[in-house]
Amino acid sequence: MGKLTKEEETLLSSYSATSSTKGTIFFYFNALLISLAPLYLFYGVHQMEVYDSLAVFVLSAGGTAYLLQYACKNQKRLLKHQIVMKRGPAVEREINERYGNDKKLTIKDRENRALIRKNEVADSESTYLSIFYTNTLFLTIMLISAFFLLANLAPVFNLLISTIGSAGLVAFLSTAKN
Repeated sequence: MGKLTKEEETLLSSYSATSSTKGTIFFYFNALLISLAPLYLFYGVHQMEVYDSLAVFVLSAGGTAYLLQYACKNQKRLLKHQIVMKRGPAVEREINERYGNDKKLTIKDRENRALIRKNEVADSESTYLSIFYTNTLFLTIMLISAFFLLANLAPVFNLLISTIGSAGLVAFLSTAKN
């Protein structure tokens, strides 16, 4: 086994479990925004003052943001392969329509372009779908637990358990194999 070619390295990196720096920042930013939304609810509904509960708010937002970005990364990895399989034929048709009459491109070059395009489509779609799925699941579990299951707890404990607990459950569910 020799060194990998540039195309082989690109192919391997496209199917790795790691996210790009841009994707990770995007996941963290989104997770931080979603983790701050419940804090406003607890401020308004449970009358928790910001100054008195600042440490609890920071702990809740930080823990929730970390768990949600972790869940988004896992969910993206799970969805990416499924999207490649579903969108593959359409992307191949697109590439064949675009470069079908180009005599300068070999079949291998067309296949490489189709593979790169499939990866781009699957990456962007899986990113947005994972964020949507993770946020929807988190907010649903958090609202049910905070305002129905844990309604009789003290507001501080209700906040911590409902937000971090819901984010932890979403992160746990995102570790499934399929």
